[in-house]
Amino acid sequence: MLSRPAEVLLFTIDAGGGHRAAARALQAAVEETGVPVRLRVLSFQETLLPLDVLKRVTGVSLEDAYNAILRHHWNAFMVPLLRVMHAGIRLRRRAIVRTLAAWLRAQPRPAAVVSVFPNFNGIIKDALAAAHPGVPLVVVLTDLADFPPRFWIEPGIDRVVVATDEARRQALAIGVPEGRVSCVSGMVLHPRFHRGGREDAGLRLRTELRFAPDDFVVALLFGGKGSPEMLPLAERLLAADETVRVVAISGDNRPLHERLTTLAARSAGRLAALGFTDRVADVLAAADVLVTKPGPGSLSEAFQHRVPVVVTRNVHTIPQERFNTDFVRGRGLGAVVRHWSEIPDAVRTLRADREGRAAIRAHLAALPPNRAVYEVVDVIAREAGVTPSSRL
Repeated sequence: MLSRPAEVLLFTIDAGGGHRAAARALQAAVEETGVPVRLRVLSFQETLLPLDVLKRVTGVSLEDAYNAILRHHWNAFMVPLLRVMHAGIRLRRRAIVRTLAAWLRAQPRPAAVVSVFPNFNGIIKDALAAAHPGVPLVVVLTDLADFPPRFWIEPGIDRVVVATDEARRQALAIGVPEGRVSCVSGMVLHPRFHRGGREDAGLRLRTELRFAPDDFVVALLFGGKGSPEMLPLAERLLAADETVRVVAISGDNRPLHERLTTLAARSAGRLAALGFTDRVADVLAAADVLVTKPGPGSLSEAFQHRVPVVVTRNVHTIPQERFNTDFVRGRGLGAVVRHWSEIPDAVRTLRADREGRAAIRAHLAALPPNRAVYEVVDVIAREAGVTPSSRL
């Protein structure tokens, strides 16, 4: 008789798109590898909806507030929002822990619990210890670095999974024992980013979009919620160079997608406007450069495809992504500018400087192969007490 797979609870949140994307990637990798683990993906927001501090005061949930900030480019408010939220968590900590512990007690005892989102991992740790003593908590950072205090990493977490030396140093400084820190080879990406034949997929997409094989293609991707500057940026890229082709992905920002579609209709075929899509890997395979916000997911997808990036760093850069711009600049993986209006010039410079572009691609090629999604599945399997995958 076949034994039942180990039940693992995976908490995520829909503030931005990266946390849910990581959960889906891990689910897909578990299915692909056949590791005897069942990931039960849960929305932390929905589990603790009655105790959403911000919603009780303003009528707006934490998820909705975060996503509104991203959609309207009010990122300068991100740190104040975090401070308000952390103050609310401290005030309501006992009630939140008590509520989550009661919910956990009502569930079958899991083999492990995984978190792929920040801010509440100390709460999850305490509630899990109260409800199911001995069940390990695994926190998988979906950022390249932490933004302490009390953001991703807190003392007492059983296993912290990080992708950079900086995040590892932060975990050790916070008090996590070295033996409880697992360093993986990059950010968690969906298994589709690890499949072969990407060059052919890029050529097929260029053909589908009626772009020539030697056209210079710029991909615009500003996270799952898009960003307002994508429209004027696409206009300026098209105006700056008649030979440039642009693929703009607006995510689930429908108003932005409609405006980009209108611009595409009068672009003589030079702009392709996509909404929420699972073809990001194909777009990157077709692209010569990615213009993006410095989010860890988009950057890691570009790094996986060895595509140079252009990102901004200014007051609007959300705090946990500021390290990412230093990573891009320090590793020579692309260009960092202060304002989106500087991006067309940066793209034009990249296109004209073949030697510089070749140097960036050499730096990208020197990055370690990213097998993180499979490595994290193996970490989860070990913590859950089952045999890990043999793929690594």
